[in-house]
Amino acid sequence: MNKEIQRVAAENLVLKSEVERLTHENHRLLSRNLSLSEQQDAWHETRRRVEVLSELMLSDRRRMATADLRDDTELLALLEARVESQKAHLDPAFDTEALARMLNVTPSRLVRLFRNNTPHHSPEDYINFRRVLSAMELLRQHPNYSVAAISAEAGFASVRTFQRRMQEAIGLTPVEYRKLFEE
Repeated sequence: MNKEIQRVAAENLVLKSEVERLTHENHRLLSRNLSLSEQQDAWHETRRRVEVLSELMLSDRRRMATADLRDDTELLALLEARVESQKAHLDPAFDTEALARMLNVTPSRLVRLFRNNTPHHSPEDYINFRRVLSAMELLRQHPNYSVAAISAEAGFASVRTFQRRMQEAIGLTPVEYRKLFEE
């Protein structure tokens, strides 16, 4: 009977070790898949942006400079280019009005643009999406930074807002996301 208990205990230890190994491997693969998915999405998005920006460069430069754009595709490409180059979303005070000023359009025009042509429901959702992407990159690049520091650097007004927006966007908190890269 005693030997049977010892054998079962030894088997339990082996099984526990195997479960831990498989859990670790699962986290590693999840992290790798997430990273590959992000890279693939970024590649497709970059390719799309290059195509749209190439078309913009061939269009009337005067219209682009004044941002008196009738075509939503052109306005979206201009929006992406300016937000990407100026990194204005990293400023916590950056909002719909500031984005509209950046593009020389009215806030109502900007709201219509987002409502009709983007997966983001509003300019604020877009700005928060850009902030989450920036924060994700910072979490990977700076594992020693605190969540509060990442939140501030990514342009969030509060850590709680940052945590909530990231949870909504990817289903993980900043701490959970960071743990995926702690191997």
